[in-house]
Amino acid sequence: MKKNGFTLAEVLITLTIIGVIATMTLPALMTNTQEQQAKTGLKKGINTLTEAAQLSQAIDGVGFADLTSANTTSSDIVANPSLYALLVLRTQYDPKKSGTGKLPIGQGASKSSDNYALFFRDGSAISFPATVTSTSNSGNVVEADGLPKGIRAVYDTNGLKGPNVISNCSKMLTGESAETSKDDGTPAGLASKCSTENRVIKDQFAIRLRGGFAVPNSSAARWAFEN
Repeated sequence: MKKNGFTLAEVLITLTIIGVIATMTLPALMTNTQEQQAKTGLKKGINTLTEAAQLSQAIDGVGFADLTSANTTSSDIVANPSLYALLVLRTQYDPKKSGTGKLPIGQGASKSSDNYALFFRDGSAISFPATVTSTSNSGNVVEADGLPKGIRAVYDTNGLKGPNVISNCSKMLTGESAETSKDDGTPAGLASKCSTENRVIKDQFAIRLRGGFAVPNSSAARWAFEN
């Protein structure tokens, strides 16, 4: 009886082809998975921060636009209406990790002693200037939508874990040149061009805390939140 089967050469050729296909597709799959995780983390963080502000407004009468203190030690929001007090009282934060200079921000992962980092129990974190108040950061400037400009901050979806890079849409495309930079380093000329070709979605996002809301504060953050 004749037995049919594959020769050793045929098996090796097949395995080689599978290996080549895997090498070509795995990086794209990993990038897409990481991007989806970052998007989900940002949406969760913005919802958490918005709920914290609205809860604080309802209970304490203090929202993001009412923060006149830069205190980062007292949780007495009446005596010290600070961003620190609002987040400590109205979120699930981790007091053991929080403090100044604790979170690396941006490409190069540098730790700034001027920034206060508050870590949440789900592993995410928010970093903001330790001396910030709603008025010192143009929080009293009302924009076209009727909300104050708000406090600039960086939300990190996975805290101290890498890569600690701010998401952006500043990868230069052929024929384009950089113009005035925005908060996240995105050249002004690329602000509306957050596409697959120039989009870099990592673990950190520029956000603003405005009135009773947390909102995206860069083209990359807006893309991640809306998609």
